[in-house]
Formats: sequence, structure tokens, C-alpha cells
Amino acid sequence: MSRRARVHARGRHAVAQECVPAIPKAEVKHLLATIALIFPLAAPAADAPYLMDQLPILTMKGTLISVPAFRIYVASGYAPSPRNIELLKASPVARGSLRLITFDPVKNNKNLLLCRGSFPVYGPNKTPFASLVEAGLNLELAESGLASPDAPRVQATLDEFDFSSLGTGKWTVAASFAIEGKPPLVISNEFTYPVSAGAVNACGDVMKALAGGVESFLQKLYADPRFAELAL
Repeated sequence: MSRRARVHARGRHAVAQECVPAIPKAEVKHLLATIALIFPLAAPAADAPYLMDQLPILTMKGTLISVPAFRIYVASGYAPSPRNIELLKASPVARGSLRLITFDPVKNNKNLLLCRGSFPVYGPNKTPFASLVEAGLNLELAESGLASPDAPRVQATLDEFDFSSLGTGKWTVAASFAIEGKPPLVISNEFTYPVSAGAVNACGDVMKALAGGVESFLQKLYADPRFAELAL
């Protein structure tokens, strides 16, 4: 191409640039949001320790706009522990003499904890954590043969249900069980577990260790010398 042709081509390119209007940032955000809804982000792998929220989140980083998926963590249900059931069967409590437990939902009905200040951690089906502990405890009492299903229930409160995901992972569970005419039976337990590097994996470790935290708490309850006072 001759020098005159190159100059002429550059001139036409400059005119074309001037004719293209700039797209406002608000329009760019709207377009990207629309794209994110039409073409959702890929689902996590089957073994990923989290789920994806349905709503994308838009963040501005200078001139770069990213559309990250929001991670939530939902623990699986608690299955009765064979080790706990054997512990109950070996206790001196008579069969069919232990009352089932009811946790007061008014005093603690929390069903969500935040991991690393950002990622929600739920119990199974996003039910309250008190309901999770109550169900696990009553199932183990029933399977051990110690429960008296028709007797008035023991009233309990979940005083603490929390975790740490920094350093050594830790689930802390504490509860009080009312005993008529006596001080309440108070049980507090810490269950430790290893934590992986990075927030995504660490919060996944929190979720996976939740069942172990409940199992460990119930073991401490059954081993307490005052546990027999929950009987009829």
C-alpha cells in the first residue's frame, strides 16, 4: 500500500472512531447482568464443597466488571451415630425411661452462620440448628431403646452453636437441659478438625465437620454423670 493510501486509511479509521458513541457504564452493567441471566455460570463440580446461589453479583474493579457466583454451604443431615448408640446402650439408664428433648425455638432459632464474614453456612434444608441437634438426640435415644416417647419432654435451649475456620477448625456447641427441682444440666463441647487453605475450601471443611460437631456434643452429654437425671 502506498504512503498516500495508508494516510487515507488512517483518516477513515479516525472518522469511524469519532462516529461511534461511548457506551455509558450503567448500560454496560445492564448488558452484563442480562448476559449472566441468559447464560448462567457453570455449576460447581459434584464434589465441590459449596452450592451456587441463583442470583449473580456484579462488582466493579476499575474498568473491569466481573460477575462471580455467590457460594453458599448447606450441610447434609445428621445420621444417628453407631458409636453414640452403643454408648447409650452401655449406660446404667433403664430402657424406656429417658424422656425425649424439645429445644425452645424462641430462645435460639438461628439457621445461618457466616464463614469468613461472607459465605453463608446452613444446616440441612436450612432448618434451625436447634432442630438439627434435637432431631439427632431424639433419634439416638429412640434407636438405643432408652426413650419413653409418650412421657413429657425435657425442655432445652441451645446456648451456643458456632464455629471457627481460622487456624485449627472448631465447632462449639452448648445447651442447657431443664431438670425439675434441680439446676439445669449444662453441656458445652468443642470439636476440632483440620482446615484447608483458602476461604472456599476452609468453609467447605466447616460444613463437612458440622455433623462431627453434633456427634461429639451428644457423646459428651451421654457421658455426663447427670445425664441419668433426664429419666422419668
